Amino acid sequence: MRFARRQLSLLGAFVLVIALVAPTITSAAAKTILGTSCKKAGLTQVQSGKRYLCTANKGKLTWQLKKTTPQIKTPEPTGPTWAQIAAEKAAAEALAAEQVRLRLEAEAKAATELKAQQAAAAKAAAAAKAEAERPKVSGLVIGELLWGDDFKGSSGSTIDQKIWTARNCHRTPASFGGGACFDSEAVYYAPSAVKLDGSTDGAAVIATTRITGALPSDAGKCLTSVCAFTSGRFDTHGKVSFQYGFIEARIKMPAGSGNHPAFWMLGDNINQVGWPYSGEMDITEIHSNEPTTTTSATHYSTVNSPNTCCGNHQYKVAALGVGADVSAGYHTYAVAWLPNSISYYVDNRLISTTTPSNLGGLWVFNSKFFLILNNAVNAGFSGSWANLQSSTMTIDWVRSYQLNGQGQVFTQ
Repeated sequence: MRFARRQLSLLGAFVLVIALVAPTITSAAAKTILGTSCKKAGLTQVQSGKRYLCTANKGKLTWQLKKTTPQIKTPEPTGPTWAQIAAEKAAAEALAAEQVRLRLEAEAKAATELKAQQAAAAKAAAAAKAEAERPKVSGLVIGELLWGDDFKGSSGSTIDQKIWTARNCHRTPASFGGGACFDSEAVYYAPSAVKLDGSTDGAAVIATTRITGALPSDAGKCLTSVCAFTSGRFDTHGKVSFQYGFIEARIKMPAGSGNHPAFWMLGDNINQVGWPYSGEMDITEIHSNEPTTTTSATHYSTVNSPNTCCGNHQYKVAALGVGADVSAGYHTYAVAWLPNSISYYVDNRLISTTTPSNLGGLWVFNSKFFLILNNAVNAGFSGSWANLQSSTMTIDWVRSYQLNGQGQVFTQ
């Protein structure tokens, strides 16, 4: 016990000594070397966290606080990196390109749909128009349109030369090709007399003109003693042929005595077998001195003898009053042609029917035929042409339809 008390007394004395000495040590430690002498310039020493430099000052080497350059810390970048910017730009460009692609795709689809709608509408309109214009004739089943020409084109241009040939009647098969031009026709046929009128609906015009000066350079030969006019004639020979069907034209006939307009057909083989052996179907002929009447005729040979003319020629003819002057407006003229049957019509009214049993001659009308349109000047058929100066025959259209399931058109 006594020993313990001694230990405590010694400990207390030690603590007291430490307490008395500590301020002296702290005071000594706190004493700075600033300004005190040093031995070599450039030496450094750290005291109490401060760095001192041995510096020459007024010829003496003393410890001075070393000046330090504050370090400016470069801030870390806070924005996107170049790689990120490039990636974002590429993504934006890709998005814009995709939007453009989608827009173009949508526009193309819309254009295709619109085009299809327009085509469907045009087809429906054409079908409705064709149905409205399809002839309605009692007792006949007139079917689809097989062929036609509406004569559309610019004013003064020529007719479609893939379909038609305008003739000048040199009266030889090599240069003529469209059947005989008759000696009684007082005209020079010239292709330049046939032109399109340029109207919206289209029409071909045959101009017949009294000659007052030089002939057109394309005029053909005069085949009679006096030719006082130029006129036009065109046909499908060697280009388009027909065998059966309902064949029709809408025509405004020329006015004035002496005109002899016609819409007719000849056998395709005329250059091989001659006329009348080839056969002839006059769908309409107008004698202009009788302008309210149309005449139709079927011409044939009485003997089976090709290239023989003309004592073997006969024809079966019929006429029908139209009820109006055919030069004052348009009328339709048609043939309903079937095997062993030919019927002529004006404005869907029957004129006559010809069959092998009532023809009285050689039936050659189950073969291919071609179309002809012309205007002659013929005093023998249509009265005096003394007062005639000019006239026009206007053909609105020509068409061929199926008839009772029959009808073919051949193009070459």
